[in-house]
Amino acid sequence: MWVEFLVTFIMMTGLFCTMSVKLSGTLIILLGAVIYGLLTDFVTFTPETIELLILLSLISELGGRILRIYLTENLPVSRDFSINSPVCHFGGILASDALFGSVLGFLLWELVAGKTLLPHSDTVSQGLLRLIGVAVIRFVCGITMIVIIHLYIFR
Repeated sequence: MWVEFLVTFIMMTGLFCTMSVKLSGTLIILLGAVIYGLLTDFVTFTPETIELLILLSLISELGGRILRIYLTENLPVSRDFSINSPVCHFGGILASDALFGSVLGFLLWELVAGKTLLPHSDTVSQGLLRLIGVAVIRFVCGITMIVIIHLYIFR
């Protein structure tokens, strides 16, 4: 029982990591399955299940990276700018709101920093939508791996 809890915790951590560009979440999920196999002598593992888990991991990791590069290569702003710009803009609005109040803070921040984001807002939103699409594909692969592990390996 504690083994399944530990492995499920590892797999949920991997599922959370699928949302990040830099972390290999499905490899962490696969690692959780390997740890379970090591602790149970691979009794419930079948070759088909192992192949399917490895295939889903490859689709998620390699396919996600190739798709991310393909979808964002022709954008005039970088992937980092597409992510960092709205996050920093929103953080700046919150910080100025805390310092100057909601109306004055919002107006001051938009006068100071809004000029930088506004000309690129369409491009940034295109980049974000494409990156979100890739993250959703990785997340779906991760959740599918967890379901397969729970149905066919945790018997």
